[in-house]
Amino acid sequence: MDNQPKSTRHIGRRLADRIVHEQNRRYEKLLQVGQVITSEIDMDRLFSVIMEETNRILDSERSTIFLYDDAEDELWSLVATGMNREEIRIPANTGVAGGVFQHREPIIVKDTGRDTRFFSEVDSQTGFQTKDIAAVPLINREGACIGVLEALNKSAGVFGAEDLQLLSAMSNYAAIALENARLYDDVKEYSDKLKKAVEDIDSLERMKSQLTKFVPSSIKKMVEESYTEIGCEKSPMDISVLFLDIQGFSRLTERYDQLMVNDMVETYFSEYLDCINRHGGEINETSGDGLMVIFKDDATEENARRAVRAGVEIVSKTGELNRIRDYPWGEVNLHMGINSGVAWVGCTRMKGLAGERYTYTASGFPTVLAARIGAMSTDTRLYCGDNTFACVKSICEVECLGPRRAKNVAEPVTVYWIKDLKISGL
Repeated sequence: MDNQPKSTRHIGRRLADRIVHEQNRRYEKLLQVGQVITSEIDMDRLFSVIMEETNRILDSERSTIFLYDDAEDELWSLVATGMNREEIRIPANTGVAGGVFQHREPIIVKDTGRDTRFFSEVDSQTGFQTKDIAAVPLINREGACIGVLEALNKSAGVFGAEDLQLLSAMSNYAAIALENARLYDDVKEYSDKLKKAVEDIDSLERMKSQLTKFVPSSIKKMVEESYTEIGCEKSPMDISVLFLDIQGFSRLTERYDQLMVNDMVETYFSEYLDCINRHGGEINETSGDGLMVIFKDDATEENARRAVRAGVEIVSKTGELNRIRDYPWGEVNLHMGINSGVAWVGCTRMKGLAGERYTYTASGFPTVLAARIGAMSTDTRLYCGDNTFACVKSICEVECLGPRRAKNVAEPVTVYWIKDLKISGL
């Protein structure tokens, strides 16, 4: 029996409820902030928005973004709340920002006067007195650190672990928005193409929205089996992975009407989806011009054969479409690569106030190598690696292309060109 007085228990519950309510309120604001930041594409406005929202979420007096200048090996600030737009530069290995940038790890400094990492020269330039700092790296889509996001002087108390978690989430939004804004600014240099560039971005977003309707069947199956609790653990599994993307897609989006490009992607990818479904593949990732498809649930050899059959069918379907579709850029060609092996496969759950989101993915070297092999392919040639070749050589017409160097892979990779299926393999 709980001997604690009832009134004390009620006070404790009310306190816990208030804490949970406050946490929910902050995360709800964070979700709203993410929508605001990632929808802003004007660089000047973006910096102010990031700073304002960082201060609001973390209750900080001031915030600063430092971006990396690789030409000078320096970090430079774009804006500091309450200041004029004044450029501040520090060596990329100096101060708290430099430490975060170099080690790609978040830092909390609770008392700058007692922390040797603090670089007081910035305060000397700005006239601001920094007392405590929460700082996190800005990591872009390619996994590169492009700068640092700092919150300075928490209004009440000092920064803690929850603040660092929120700031890290903010940094993800900020890195995406900054990258998008940089790209947009590059486009703005060509003032006569500005209007068309905006239309291009809108059209590509609509295209991406269509492609995200491809929901992996594994997620559906998990929901059907246990809708109250979906397991998120990844486990090693024999798989084959097919990567494909449209050759020269960036050039097409730059030179041609986006409605026409969108029509092409939807037409071709709709046919590819049928090929993939027929052979039991799961579309794991989509982008404006590419797909990652996983083949699993069978023995290693059968997974590879299903992937190859789907790939050969996509090659054939692309040829058929090229004969009946007439685009000003000519034929559509693909980069295509298949690789087989043991990867970590499973579901990742992201949960917030707005609901839950599940992604199903395969990670590991076999997946990376499939992408690298696909990048070697041109003109809708279906390439594969050693493991896949060993499983399908009896059913395919194959040409060995020999060892090839793959990006960020130490040893050369033997690549095979799958030209067609033998009659016995159909």
